[in-house]
Amino acid sequence: MLRKIKSVGRSTAIALVSMLGLAMFSCTTFLDDEKYEGPPHSLRYMAISDYSIGDDYVSIRPTVMGGENAIFSIANIQGDSPEDVLNTSFSINEKEGNINIKEFNSLLPGTYSLDIRVSNIEGAAVFEDAFSFNAVQVVPTQLRYVPSVYSFYGSETGDVTSPAMVNGGGPYTFSMDDPLNYFDINVDNGEITKDVVVEIGDDEKIIKTIAVTVQNALGEYLQEKALSIELLGANIGRLFFNMEYSTPNNVNLGLINGIVSTYEGVVTEEINEELYTTTLTEATNGPVYKGNRHQNTWHAQASSVLMDVTGSNVKENQLFLSFKTVSSTTECISMVVTEPVDLSQVTSAYTEIVAYKRYIDNDFNQRFVLLACAEEEYVADDMYASNWTVINENIAPGMLKFSNPIKESKLYSDGTQLFDVPDELVGKNVRLALKAVHLNPALGNLGREAFIYKWQVRAK
Repeated sequence: MLRKIKSVGRSTAIALVSMLGLAMFSCTTFLDDEKYEGPPHSLRYMAISDYSIGDDYVSIRPTVMGGENAIFSIANIQGDSPEDVLNTSFSINEKEGNINIKEFNSLLPGTYSLDIRVSNIEGAAVFEDAFSFNAVQVVPTQLRYVPSVYSFYGSETGDVTSPAMVNGGGPYTFSMDDPLNYFDINVDNGEITKDVVVEIGDDEKIIKTIAVTVQNALGEYLQEKALSIELLGANIGRLFFNMEYSTPNNVNLGLINGIVSTYEGVVTEEINEELYTTTLTEATNGPVYKGNRHQNTWHAQASSVLMDVTGSNVKENQLFLSFKTVSSTTECISMVVTEPVDLSQVTSAYTEIVAYKRYIDNDFNQRFVLLACAEEEYVADDMYASNWTVINENIAPGMLKFSNPIKESKLYSDGTQLFDVPDELVGKNVRLALKAVHLNPALGNLGREAFIYKWQVRAK
Protein backbone atom coordinates (compact mmCIF):
# COMPACT_ATOMS: atom_id res chain seq x y z
CA MET A 1 0.00 0.00 0.00
CA LEU A 2 1.34 3.39 -1.01
CA ARG A 3 1.13 6.28 1.44
CA LYS A 4 1.98 9.90 0.92
CA ILE A 5 3.78 12.38 3.10
CA LYS A 6 1.75 15.49 2.58
CA SER A 7 3.13 19.03 2.59
CA VAL A 8 0.52 21.76 2.65
CA GLY A 9 0.85 24.36 -0.09
CA ARG A 10 -1.34 27.42 0.39
CA SER A 11 0.48 29.32 3.10
CA THR A 12 2.67 26.27 2.64
CA ALA A 13 3.95 24.71 5.70
CA ILE A 14 5.45 21.22 5.93
CA ALA A 15 3.15 18.99 7.96
CA LEU A 16 1.21 22.01 9.23
CA VAL A 17 -2.39 21.46 10.18
CA SER A 18 -5.21 23.94 10.12
CA MET A 19 -5.67 25.39 13.54
CA LEU A 20 -8.35 23.06 14.77
CA GLY A 21 -7.27 20.05 12.75
CA LEU A 22 -6.47 16.97 14.80
CA ALA A 23 -4.95 14.68 12.18
CA MET A 24 -2.84 12.04 13.86
CA PHE A 25 0.84 11.70 13.08
CA SER A 26 3.57 10.47 15.38
CA CYS A 27 6.63 12.23 16.71
CA THR A 28 9.36 11.59 19.24
CA THR A 29 9.44 13.81 22.31
CA PHE A 30 12.50 15.48 23.52
CA LEU A 31 14.10 13.89 26.56
CA ASP A 32 14.29 10.23 27.58
CA ASP A 33 13.71 9.99 31.33
CA GLU A 34 10.80 9.37 33.68
CA LYS A 35 9.59 12.99 33.52
CA TYR A 36 8.77 12.36 29.89
CA GLU A 37 6.59 9.31 30.41
CA GLY A 38 2.79 9.01 30.59
CA PRO A 39 0.23 11.51 29.24
CA PRO A 40 1.29 15.11 28.55
CA HIS A 41 1.40 17.12 31.77
CA SER A 42 3.51 20.19 30.98
CA LEU A 43 4.06 22.42 27.94
CA ARG A 44 6.35 25.42 27.73
CA TYR A 45 7.04 27.85 24.88
CA MET A 46 9.79 30.45 24.92
CA ALA A 47 8.14 33.76 25.72
CA ILE A 48 8.00 36.61 23.22
CA SER A 49 7.15 40.19 24.05
CA ASP A 50 5.98 42.44 21.24
CA TYR A 51 5.11 41.01 17.82
CA SER A 52 5.14 43.33 14.78
CA ILE A 53 1.87 42.83 12.91
CA GLY A 54 2.24 41.09 9.56
CA ASP A 55 5.71 39.66 10.15
CA ASP A 56 6.37 35.96 9.57
CA TYR A 57 7.12 34.49 13.01
CA VAL A 58 7.93 30.85 13.89
CA SER A 59 8.37 29.83 17.51
CA ILE A 60 11.12 27.47 18.54
CA ARG A 61 10.10 23.92 19.45
CA PRO A 62 8.39 23.82 22.86
CA THR A 63 9.32 21.64 25.83
CA VAL A 64 6.82 18.88 26.61
CA MET A 65 6.66 16.58 29.61
CA GLY A 66 4.89 13.33 28.82
CA GLY A 67 5.34 10.17 26.80
CA GLU A 68 6.52 9.76 23.24
CA ASN A 69 4.56 10.42 20.05
CA ALA A 70 3.26 13.87 20.98
CA ILE A 71 0.75 15.51 18.63
CA PHE A 72 0.07 19.26 18.74
CA SER A 73 -2.96 21.29 17.69
CA ILE A 74 -4.44 24.71 18.42
CA ALA A 75 -7.48 24.27 20.64
CA ASN A 76 -8.56 27.90 20.99
CA ILE A 77 -7.43 31.45 20.24
CA GLN A 78 -8.28 34.56 22.21
CA GLY A 79 -7.48 38.03 20.96
CA ASP A 80 -8.58 41.47 19.83
CA SER A 81 -9.38 40.60 16.20
CA PRO A 82 -12.48 39.24 14.41
CA GLU A 83 -12.88 35.47 14.37
CA ASP A 84 -12.14 35.12 10.66
CA VAL A 85 -8.82 36.94 11.14
CA LEU A 86 -7.91 34.76 14.11
CA ASN A 87 -8.72 31.60 12.17
CA THR A 88 -6.40 32.49 9.28
CA SER A 89 -3.46 34.01 11.15
CA PHE A 90 -1.97 30.98 12.91
CA SER A 91 -0.90 27.41 12.25
CA ILE A 92 1.04 24.78 14.17
CA ASN A 93 3.45 22.02 13.25
CA GLU A 94 1.59 18.99 14.54
CA LYS A 95 4.75 16.92 15.01
CA GLU A 96 7.10 19.50 16.52
CA GLY A 97 4.77 22.09 18.07
CA ASN A 98 6.25 25.18 16.34
CA ILE A 99 3.62 27.93 16.09
CA ASN A 100 3.61 30.11 12.96
CA ILE A 101 2.11 33.61 13.06
CA LYS A 102 1.53 34.03 9.35
CA GLU A 103 3.07 36.72 7.20
CA PHE A 104 0.76 39.54 6.04
CA ASN A 105 -1.88 38.69 8.63
CA SER A 106 -4.50 41.30 9.51
CA LEU A 107 -4.32 41.11 13.30
CA LEU A 108 -5.34 44.22 15.19
CA PRO A 109 -3.11 45.66 17.92
CA GLY A 110 -3.71 43.95 21.24
CA THR A 111 -3.05 40.85 23.33
CA TYR A 112 -3.39 37.31 21.97
CA SER A 113 -3.28 33.91 23.64
CA LEU A 114 -3.39 30.36 22.24
CA ASP A 115 -4.55 27.22 24.03
CA ILE A 116 -2.58 24.21 22.78
CA ARG A 117 -3.76 20.61 22.84
CA VAL A 118 -1.07 17.93 23.21
CA SER A 119 -1.88 14.23 22.96
CA ASN A 120 -0.09 10.91 22.86
CA ILE A 121 -1.14 7.29 23.09
CA GLU A 122 -1.51 7.59 26.87
CA GLY A 123 -3.73 10.66 27.00
CA ALA A 124 -4.28 14.30 26.08
CA ALA A 125 -4.32 17.69 27.74
CA VAL A 126 -5.17 21.27 26.76
CA PHE A 127 -2.72 23.85 28.07
CA GLU A 128 -4.47 27.19 28.38
CA ASP A 129 -2.58 30.36 27.49
CA ALA A 130 0.41 28.24 26.43
CA PHE A 131 1.55 30.82 23.88
CA SER A 132 0.78 34.53 24.22
CA PHE A 133 2.07 37.80 22.85
CA ASN A 134 1.27 41.46 22.32
CA ALA A 135 0.69 42.55 18.68
CA VAL A 136 1.84 46.08 17.91
CA GLN A 137 1.47 48.34 14.89
CA VAL A 138 4.73 49.30 13.15
CA VAL A 139 5.73 51.21 10.02
CA PRO A 140 5.05 49.03 6.91
CA THR A 141 8.14 47.36 5.43
CA GLN A 142 6.63 44.87 2.96
CA LEU A 143 3.93 44.96 0.28
CA ARG A 144 2.86 42.18 -2.08
CA TYR A 145 0.21 41.36 -4.66
CA VAL A 146 -0.83 37.74 -5.28
CA PRO A 147 -0.66 37.06 -8.11
CA SER A 148 2.24 39.40 -8.82
CA VAL A 149 1.58 39.44 -12.60
CA TYR A 150 -1.70 40.35 -14.33
CA SER A 151 -2.66 40.48 -18.00
CA PHE A 152 -5.37 42.80 -19.31
CA TYR A 153 -6.40 43.27 -22.94
CA GLY A 154 -5.76 46.78 -24.18
CA SER A 155 -9.26 47.02 -25.65
CA GLU A 156 -11.03 46.19 -22.37
CA THR A 157 -11.68 48.21 -19.22
CA GLY A 158 -12.75 47.30 -15.69
CA ASP A 159 -10.16 44.56 -15.04
CA VAL A 160 -8.98 44.63 -11.43
CA THR A 161 -6.12 43.16 -9.39
CA SER A 162 -6.31 41.55 -5.98
CA PRO A 163 -6.00 43.74 -2.87
CA ALA A 164 -2.48 44.44 -1.64
CA MET A 165 -0.97 42.39 1.19
CA VAL A 166 0.95 44.54 3.69
CA ASN A 167 2.66 44.18 7.04
CA GLY A 168 2.70 46.79 9.78
CA GLY A 169 -0.96 46.95 10.83
CA GLY A 170 -3.77 49.02 9.33
CA PRO A 171 -5.77 50.97 8.50
CA TYR A 172 -3.73 51.66 5.37
CA THR A 173 -3.82 54.24 2.61
CA PHE A 174 -2.49 53.33 -0.86
CA SER A 175 -1.22 55.37 -3.78
CA MET A 176 0.58 54.56 -7.04
CA ASP A 177 2.79 56.03 -9.73
CA ASP A 178 1.01 55.91 -13.13
CA PRO A 179 2.10 58.82 -15.36
CA LEU A 180 0.03 57.53 -18.32
CA ASN A 181 -3.16 57.31 -16.23
CA TYR A 182 -4.01 53.81 -17.45
CA PHE A 183 -4.96 52.64 -13.96
CA ASP A 184 -6.70 53.70 -10.75
CA ILE A 185 -5.93 52.44 -7.22
CA ASN A 186 -8.37 51.85 -4.37
CA VAL A 187 -6.94 53.97 -1.57
CA ASP A 188 -8.30 51.64 1.13
CA ASN A 189 -7.18 48.18 -0.03
CA GLY A 190 -4.73 48.72 -2.92
CA GLU A 191 -6.81 47.12 -5.70
CA ILE A 192 -5.74 48.46 -9.10
CA THR A 193 -8.29 48.85 -11.93
CA LYS A 194 -7.64 49.39 -15.64
CA ASP A 195 -9.80 52.40 -16.50
CA VAL A 196 -9.06 53.26 -20.13
CA VAL A 197 -8.72 51.62 -23.53
CA VAL A 198 -5.08 51.34 -24.58
CA GLU A 199 -4.29 51.08 -28.29
CA ILE A 200 -1.93 48.17 -28.94
CA GLY A 201 -1.19 45.97 -31.94
CA ASP A 202 -2.93 42.60 -32.14
CA ASP A 203 0.36 40.71 -31.71
CA GLU A 204 1.97 43.06 -29.22
CA LYS A 205 2.42 42.98 -25.44
CA ILE A 206 3.37 45.91 -23.20
CA ILE A 207 4.52 45.20 -19.64
CA LYS A 208 4.00 47.92 -17.04
CA THR A 209 5.83 47.58 -13.70
CA ILE A 210 4.00 49.58 -11.05
CA ALA A 211 5.32 51.16 -7.85
CA VAL A 212 2.88 51.34 -4.94
CA THR A 213 3.12 53.33 -1.70
CA VAL A 214 1.33 52.26 1.49
CA GLN A 215 0.91 54.39 4.59
CA ASN A 216 -0.39 53.78 8.11
CA ALA A 217 -0.48 55.96 11.22
CA LEU A 218 3.24 55.45 11.87
CA GLY A 219 4.77 55.99 8.43
CA GLU A 220 4.91 54.91 4.80
CA TYR A 221 6.67 52.39 2.57
CA LEU A 222 7.32 52.42 -1.19
CA GLN A 223 7.46 49.12 -3.08
CA GLU A 224 9.20 49.92 -6.36
CA LYS A 225 8.17 46.74 -8.21
CA ALA A 226 4.90 45.95 -6.48
CA LEU A 227 3.39 44.14 -9.48
CA SER A 228 3.49 43.83 -13.25
CA ILE A 229 0.53 44.33 -15.56
CA GLU A 230 0.69 43.04 -19.14
CA LEU A 231 -1.34 44.99 -21.70
CA LEU A 232 -2.16 42.56 -24.50
CA GLY A 233 -3.11 42.73 -28.14
CA ALA A 234 -6.06 40.66 -29.35
CA ASN A 235 -3.93 37.67 -30.51
CA ILE A 236 -1.92 37.23 -27.28
CA GLY A 237 -2.89 34.58 -24.73
CA ARG A 238 -4.01 35.97 -21.41
CA LEU A 239 -2.36 34.89 -18.16
CA PHE A 240 -4.58 32.49 -16.19
CA PHE A 241 -2.07 31.17 -13.64
CA ASN A 242 1.30 32.28 -12.30
CA MET A 243 3.15 30.21 -9.68
CA GLU A 244 3.82 32.50 -6.72
CA TYR A 245 6.56 32.19 -4.12
CA SER A 246 7.31 33.62 -0.69
CA THR A 247 10.40 33.39 1.49
CA PRO A 248 10.51 29.87 3.00
CA ASN A 249 11.47 28.95 6.55
CA ASN A 250 11.80 25.72 8.49
CA VAL A 251 8.01 25.20 8.63
CA ASN A 252 7.01 26.95 5.39
CA LEU A 253 7.72 25.72 1.87
CA GLY A 254 7.19 29.20 0.44
CA LEU A 255 4.65 28.10 -2.21
CA ILE A 256 1.66 30.43 -2.15
CA ASN A 257 -0.53 28.70 -4.72
CA GLY A 258 1.01 25.24 -5.00
CA ILE A 259 0.30 22.06 -3.02
CA VAL A 260 3.07 19.52 -2.43
CA SER A 261 3.08 15.83 -1.53
CA THR A 262 5.91 13.29 -1.30
CA TYR A 263 5.53 9.52 -1.69
CA GLU A 264 6.04 7.05 1.08
CA GLY A 265 5.62 3.32 0.37
CA VAL A 266 6.34 0.75 -2.31
CA VAL A 267 6.91 2.24 -5.76
CA THR A 268 7.29 0.54 -9.13
CA GLU A 269 8.52 2.61 -12.10
CA GLU A 270 9.84 1.76 -15.54
CA ILE A 271 13.47 2.89 -15.81
CA ASN A 272 15.55 2.16 -18.91
CA GLU A 273 12.70 -0.02 -20.20
CA GLU A 274 12.86 -2.23 -17.11
CA LEU A 275 10.57 -2.30 -14.09
CA TYR A 276 12.22 -1.13 -10.89
CA THR A 277 10.66 -1.51 -7.43
CA THR A 278 11.77 0.21 -4.25
CA THR A 279 10.35 1.24 -0.89
CA LEU A 280 10.35 4.91 0.08
CA THR A 281 10.13 5.70 3.80
CA GLU A 282 9.43 8.92 5.65
CA ALA A 283 12.67 8.66 7.61
CA THR A 284 14.92 8.29 4.55
CA ASN A 285 12.96 9.67 1.59
CA GLY A 286 10.54 12.13 3.17
CA PRO A 287 10.75 15.93 3.38
CA VAL A 288 13.43 17.37 5.65
CA TYR A 289 14.76 20.84 6.39
CA LYS A 290 18.54 20.72 6.31
CA GLY A 291 21.20 23.32 5.66
CA ASN A 292 18.64 26.15 5.62
CA ARG A 293 16.81 24.45 2.75
CA HIS A 294 13.94 22.02 2.25
CA GLN A 295 14.98 18.74 0.65
CA ASN A 296 13.15 15.72 -0.78
CA THR A 297 10.27 18.04 -1.65
CA TRP A 298 9.34 20.88 -3.98
CA HIS A 299 9.84 24.24 -2.28
CA ALA A 300 10.71 27.88 -2.89
CA GLN A 301 14.44 28.63 -2.92
CA ALA A 302 16.43 31.82 -3.50
CA SER A 303 19.10 31.87 -6.18
CA SER A 304 21.22 34.68 -7.62
CA VAL A 305 20.25 36.00 -11.08
CA LEU A 306 21.88 38.70 -13.18
CA MET A 307 18.80 40.83 -13.90
CA ASP A 308 19.64 41.99 -17.42
CA VAL A 309 16.02 42.01 -18.67
CA THR A 310 13.70 43.33 -15.93
CA GLY A 311 16.38 44.74 -13.61
CA SER A 312 19.37 47.06 -13.73
CA ASN A 313 21.95 44.48 -14.90
CA VAL A 314 23.08 43.55 -11.39
CA LYS A 315 22.82 40.27 -9.46
CA GLU A 316 19.74 39.89 -7.28
CA ASN A 317 18.38 36.97 -5.28
CA GLN A 318 15.21 35.69 -6.93
CA LEU A 319 12.82 33.02 -5.65
CA PHE A 320 12.44 29.83 -7.69
CA LEU A 321 10.30 26.71 -7.42
CA SER A 322 13.01 24.16 -6.69
CA PHE A 323 13.64 20.48 -5.99
CA LYS A 324 16.65 18.63 -4.61
CA THR A 325 17.26 15.39 -2.76
CA VAL A 326 19.18 15.06 0.51
CA SER A 327 22.04 13.35 -1.33
CA SER A 328 22.99 12.03 -4.76
CA THR A 329 21.94 8.52 -3.65
CA THR A 330 18.63 9.46 -2.00
CA GLU A 331 15.56 8.24 -3.87
CA CYS A 332 12.46 10.44 -3.88
CA ILE A 333 9.18 11.08 -5.67
CA SER A 334 7.58 14.46 -4.99
CA MET A 335 4.75 16.30 -6.74
CA VAL A 336 3.72 19.95 -6.76
CA VAL A 337 0.19 20.75 -8.01
CA THR A 338 -1.26 24.11 -9.02
CA GLU A 339 -4.46 25.49 -7.62
CA PRO A 340 -7.42 25.10 -10.03
CA VAL A 341 -7.02 27.01 -13.31
CA ASP A 342 -10.33 28.05 -14.90
CA LEU A 343 -10.13 27.29 -18.64
CA SER A 344 -13.89 26.85 -19.02
CA GLN A 345 -14.31 29.84 -21.35
CA VAL A 346 -11.27 29.37 -23.60
CA THR A 347 -10.58 27.46 -26.81
CA SER A 348 -6.81 26.98 -26.53
CA ALA A 349 -4.29 27.01 -23.68
CA TYR A 350 -0.62 26.37 -23.01
CA THR A 351 1.76 26.34 -20.07
CA GLU A 352 5.10 28.13 -20.10
CA ILE A 353 8.03 27.02 -17.91
CA VAL A 354 11.26 28.99 -17.59
CA ALA A 355 13.91 27.03 -15.68
CA TYR A 356 17.51 25.99 -15.20
CA LYS A 357 19.06 22.77 -13.85
CA ARG A 358 22.17 21.87 -11.92
CA TYR A 359 24.37 18.79 -11.80
CA ILE A 360 24.13 15.34 -13.43
CA ASP A 361 22.60 15.16 -16.89
CA ASN A 362 21.31 11.59 -17.03
CA ASP A 363 17.57 11.63 -17.75
CA PHE A 364 16.63 7.99 -17.32
CA ASN A 365 16.53 7.88 -13.51
CA GLN A 366 15.94 11.53 -12.53
CA ARG A 367 13.03 13.13 -14.34
CA PHE A 368 10.63 16.05 -13.98
CA VAL A 369 7.27 14.99 -15.44
CA LEU A 370 4.66 17.57 -16.52
CA LEU A 371 1.05 16.49 -15.88
CA ALA A 372 -2.51 17.84 -16.09
CA CYS A 373 -5.95 16.69 -15.01
CA ALA A 374 -9.51 17.98 -14.84
CA GLU A 375 -10.48 19.43 -11.47
CA GLU A 376 -13.40 17.00 -11.30
CA GLU A 377 -10.92 14.12 -11.51
CA TYR A 378 -8.47 15.52 -8.96
CA VAL A 379 -8.29 13.63 -5.65
CA ALA A 380 -7.52 16.15 -2.94
CA ASP A 381 -6.71 13.55 -0.28
CA ASP A 382 -4.28 11.69 -2.55
CA MET A 383 -3.07 13.70 -5.52
CA TYR A 384 -1.23 10.68 -6.91
CA ALA A 385 -4.58 8.90 -7.34
CA SER A 386 -5.90 11.65 -9.64
CA ASN A 387 -6.54 10.95 -13.33
CA TRP A 388 -3.38 12.62 -14.66
CA THR A 389 -2.56 13.09 -18.34
CA VAL A 390 1.15 13.19 -19.12
CA ILE A 391 1.99 16.33 -21.10
CA ASN A 392 5.73 15.63 -21.15
CA GLU A 393 7.68 12.73 -19.64
CA ASN A 394 10.69 14.86 -18.72
CA ILE A 395 11.13 18.61 -19.08
CA ALA A 396 14.74 18.54 -17.80
CA PRO A 397 16.41 18.39 -21.26
CA GLY A 398 14.87 21.76 -22.16
CA MET A 399 16.09 23.53 -19.02
CA LEU A 400 19.01 25.94 -19.17
CA LYS A 401 22.23 24.34 -17.91
CA PHE A 402 23.70 26.12 -14.91
CA SER A 403 26.51 28.56 -15.42
CA ASN A 404 27.76 31.39 -13.24
CA PRO A 405 26.15 33.85 -13.35
CA ILE A 406 22.65 32.80 -14.34
CA LYS A 407 21.44 35.57 -16.62
CA GLU A 408 17.77 36.43 -16.86
CA SER A 409 18.14 36.86 -20.61
CA LYS A 410 19.58 33.33 -20.95
CA LEU A 411 16.78 31.91 -18.83
CA TYR A 412 14.25 33.36 -21.24
CA SER A 413 16.16 32.56 -24.45
CA ASP A 414 17.51 29.07 -23.60
CA GLY A 415 15.40 27.92 -20.67
CA THR A 416 11.85 28.60 -21.86
CA GLN A 417 9.55 25.73 -22.84
CA LEU A 418 5.94 25.88 -24.07
CA PHE A 419 3.54 22.94 -23.78
CA ASP A 420 -0.04 22.80 -25.02
CA VAL A 421 -2.72 21.89 -22.52
CA PRO A 422 -4.36 18.70 -23.92
CA ASP A 423 -7.43 19.43 -26.06
CA GLU A 424 -9.65 17.25 -23.87
CA LEU A 425 -8.90 19.52 -20.88
CA VAL A 426 -9.46 22.85 -22.63
CA GLY A 427 -12.87 24.19 -21.64
CA LYS A 428 -12.62 22.82 -18.09
CA ASN A 429 -11.23 23.72 -14.70
CA VAL A 430 -7.84 22.00 -14.58
CA ARG A 431 -4.79 21.49 -12.42
CA LEU A 432 -1.23 21.07 -13.63
CA ALA A 433 1.57 19.28 -11.80
CA LEU A 434 5.31 18.70 -11.85
CA LYS A 435 6.47 15.33 -10.51
CA ALA A 436 10.11 14.78 -9.57
CA VAL A 437 11.02 11.10 -10.01
CA HIS A 438 14.51 10.32 -8.68
CA LEU A 439 14.98 6.54 -8.44
CA ASN A 440 17.61 3.77 -8.66
CA PRO A 441 20.98 5.35 -7.77
CA ALA A 442 22.71 2.19 -8.98
CA LEU A 443 22.14 3.49 -12.52
CA GLY A 444 23.59 6.92 -11.84
CA ASN A 445 23.69 9.99 -9.64
CA LEU A 446 20.37 11.39 -8.32
CA GLY A 447 21.76 14.84 -7.56
CA ARG A 448 19.97 16.88 -10.25
CA GLU A 449 18.31 20.05 -8.99
CA ALA A 450 15.59 22.03 -10.75
CA PHE A 451 15.03 25.79 -10.47
CA ILE A 452 11.73 27.00 -12.00
CA TYR A 453 11.83 30.77 -12.53
CA LYS A 454 8.38 31.10 -14.13
CA TRP A 455 5.50 28.65 -14.38
CA GLN A 456 2.47 30.13 -16.08
CA VAL A 457 -0.70 29.08 -17.88
CA ARG A 458 -1.96 31.23 -20.76
CA ALA A 459 -5.11 30.86 -22.82
CA LYS A 460 -7.41 32.48 -25.37
